[in-house]
Amino acid sequence: LRARYLIACERIPEAMALIKSCINHPDISKDLYFHQALFTCLYMSPLEDQLFQEVLTDCKSGIEIICNTEKEGKTTLALQLCESFLVPQLQNGDMYCIWDLIFIWSKLQLKSNPSKQVFVDQCYQLLRIATNVRVIFPFMKVIKDEVGEDGLQICVEICGCALQLDLREDPNMKSLIYKAIAHFLPNDLEILRICALSIFFLERTLESYYTVERLYKCADEEYNECTSSVQNRVRFELLPILKKGLFFDPEFWNFLMIKQNCLALLGDKA
Repeated sequence: LRARYLIACERIPEAMALIKSCINHPDISKDLYFHQALFTCLYMSPLEDQLFQEVLTDCKSGIEIICNTEKEGKTTLALQLCESFLVPQLQNGDMYCIWDLIFIWSKLQLKSNPSKQVFVDQCYQLLRIATNVRVIFPFMKVIKDEVGEDGLQICVEICGCALQLDLREDPNMKSLIYKAIAHFLPNDLEILRICALSIFFLERTLESYYTVERLYKCADEEYNECTSSVQNRVRFELLPILKKGLFFDPEFWNFLMIKQNCLALLGDKA
């Protein structure tokens, strides 16, 4: 009660002294209110930059504090708190609670500024500091959910950028990106075939081969820009990136040759 009173009166130095004493107490420190109150004081003080240094190590507790702060109507503070947890996670490549943090961050960011363009720009800024390529998936999820039709094209571009990274030591991740592109562009037969072949080269499984066979048994289709989910520019930038993952260019091989080479790669499984 005393801490709440001091904060309400904007007697921040006194409030911080009291709150820090409570946080240092072995029993009282278990109450997350004091950690939340400390962030509130830092936000109200000239020492706002300390917000990033004073963060709790446990993200689950941090998420609870962020949600409680938002319930009190302090959206700007909740957003700063969320970023103070999210930014170190992205920089360290830590995936702990990352889906929850990115989801909460997206809601707070849009509540703070409803502009979809600003939202996308902020997503790109956070992606640039990320050291674990797997964070593209929660970011693509929130972009697709929040931005609408344009979000699909942005997600395809993010996948294209991710494929240009050095993923030789993480074939599973590379395979997931190809599967994501196929999911985003289900009506583009040429891209579906390239993705299926690339996945097969990475996984060498019967299931991935059957997907290749099914797609090549479909009748060839001319690409129609009018029915495409993405702009022509994005598609033709994506095609050479995708083909870098192939052992051969399927445009110059008929299905019989592709089948023979795939079966050779399967070895005993064939």
